[in-house]
Amino acid sequence: MASDFPVGLGERGQAMWRDSRAIWSLTPAHLVLLEEVCRIADRLELLDAIVRAQSAGVDPSAVDFGALSGLLAESRQQSAALKALLAEIRQGQYGAAPTTVDPAGGAGVSDLTARIARKQAES
Repeated sequence: MASDFPVGLGERGQAMWRDSRAIWSLTPAHLVLLEEVCRIADRLELLDAIVRAQSAGVDPSAVDFGALSGLLAESRQQSAALKALLAEIRQGQYGAAPTTVDPAGGAGVSDLTARIARKQAES
């Protein structure tokens, strides 16, 4: 069920889990990816809170830029991982069945195969 959250998810991760389960039909493998996406979303929320706390109302000369730089770098890496995992899940959705093909032209191998077949039939 969509409301059965994986253990340990925070508020943002739970919202992403619930909303994603409501709109996507996911295989067991994609559920594992979605769980990691939700954990990364929670992690990004935490990193953002730490960065905000370190920079809010602080004299710039007192900021530890080394630590701040490390937090920002980790945040960028987590964002890239989130983006890649979401792309993997979306591609699985577009390639799953003809009714779920992206109206913009699809993103999976099955979509490309279908477009090639249509072009050959038109010739």
